[in-house]
Amino acid sequence: MNLHRRQIIGLALGAAWLPGQAAGPYPSRPIRLIVHTLPGAVSDTTARAVASEMSQVLGQSIVVENKAGAGGMIGAEHVARAAPDGYTLLAGGSSVIAMLPAVSRRRFSYDADTDLQPIGMIMRTPYVLIVNAASSYPTLQALLAAARARPGQLTYGSAGPGTNPHMLFEVLCQVYGVRMTHVPYKGPAAAQLDLMAGNIDALFDTPSSVIPGIQAGRLRALACSSKERIAQLPQVASFTEMGQPQLYLEGWSALYTRMGTPAEALDALHAAFKTAMARPSVHAAVVDTGNSLGQLTGDEVLAEQRAMRDKWRRIAQERNIRID
Repeated sequence: MNLHRRQIIGLALGAAWLPGQAAGPYPSRPIRLIVHTLPGAVSDTTARAVASEMSQVLGQSIVVENKAGAGGMIGAEHVARAAPDGYTLLAGGSSVIAMLPAVSRRRFSYDADTDLQPIGMIMRTPYVLIVNAASSYPTLQALLAAARARPGQLTYGSAGPGTNPHMLFEVLCQVYGVRMTHVPYKGPAAAQLDLMAGNIDALFDTPSSVIPGIQAGRLRALACSSKERIAQLPQVASFTEMGQPQLYLEGWSALYTRMGTPAEALDALHAAFKTAMARPSVHAAVVDTGNSLGQLTGDEVLAEQRAMRDKWRRIAQERNIRID
């Protein structure tokens, strides 16, 4: 090979690796979707349904990866540090996007408002207060009476400090004047297993997670955090219905990518997300399991997360609730 030919080949290879070189229309390779919960959680199953439909629209596979831990911060941090190219997405829940930053003393390595670009809201979900069906707590009043009789001895689980279920219990204990002990887990599935084993006394979890256990006679529902009763659990009264609107809380999950992602990629993601949310498979994954479809996109999600953060920061300050 002569010198001139080697120079031409070298220049061509070098050009192929120039930073910022266009790689063709988006998406030109598979996309990663980070879910900050363990497999099987409602945020995981709904994210997978949306990813499956979006991949058909985009013509590229979307690979779902679970990165749980630290109340969901591990997964959120991973996407906040990713390249802003649209190839790393996050199914971000309200616990890690809004609640934790509102009530925690932790130092966060990311800012959800400036590091993460919302595409759209996937779903909203209330929480159901459950106990072991074999327990001696047939009603909410029975659970509260036991907690008053044995301060600090009854236990409740959550997916981690500062998550929505944890904060619900913090407010519940203050509203009803009881003291219970928090037992954090890496995910709600592990907490529910311990509840059924009799190792903890109570738990807030999502409808899709608790309905099978209730129907099988292993779990008992005492109340729910929505404003109205859940269609799949018509026998379960809401706290709002009981005169305790302070205990209204609906969590949500939304699709994000890295802030600074090019407009071409954002437009493609928005269009694919809108199409996916209208598909029957997504409706089944969300609505048929006791949740509701998210109706917000882009800046509307940003406004929602800011409003939730402000509300719960105020509640935490008023009730002197701070999470280490």
